[in-house]
Amino acid sequence: MSSFTQCIARTAIGLAALSAACSVQAFADDDARRAILELRESIKTLQADLEANRNAQIQLSTEINNLKELNRRLTGRIEELVNAQNQEKRNARTQYETLDKRLAVFEPQVVVIDGQSIEVSAEEKKAYDTAVALLQTGKYGDAEKAFKDFNDNFKKSPYRMDALFWWGTSAFANEHYKTAISSQNQLLREFSKGARAADAMMLVASSQAASGSINAAKATLQKIIKTYPKTDVAKEAAQRIREFDQKK
Repeated sequence: MSSFTQCIARTAIGLAALSAACSVQAFADDDARRAILELRESIKTLQADLEANRNAQIQLSTEINNLKELNRRLTGRIEELVNAQNQEKRNARTQYETLDKRLAVFEPQVVVIDGQSIEVSAEEKKAYDTAVALLQTGKYGDAEKAFKDFNDNFKKSPYRMDALFWWGTSAFANEHYKTAISSQNQLLREFSKGARAADAMMLVASSQAASGSINAAKATLQKIIKTYPKTDVAKEAAQRIREFDQKK
């Protein structure tokens, strides 16, 4: 083989080797590019997932806050409803108590008079109790009027005997002796055997004496001694007669 031919052959072999090397390099570059592209896609996917998770967390946080706000509103509303219900119960109880008191004014009541349980109207009891309270507090003018009104309005009342006596007592305290005498005479006509009869007769005698009718007073005292002998009232009547006689 000539030198030229050998040169040609060596050149061809070198070109073939270079071509092979270039092919290998080309294959390596393609793999690198694919790897880079795959990495980029993975990064994009990861970023998308992260963004989705972030959005989901934001949405979840928003929903939690919304639920907290809703719970706060519901709690406040429940408290309002409970308070309103309690207030309605209090109002209903107050209305019931008020109604019960109003009805009690019209309902008969049982009282004990001279050891006996007797039914009286609420209006009747209130009128009598009011008059007694006026007498007890020394408001004799108001008491006299209250007892007069009571006796005019409740002529059949179980309180009548006591009401007549206290009417006379109030009148005596006001120096209304005629009224004191007439009220006690009324008591004696209606309750001649009553527990207040002897005291009523003594009040008549006291009123007669206070008005200057000493003889009439002594006659009434004599009647007390005769009608109620051996009683404390009779003893008091006898003492009063002796006092009148000593003043002569």
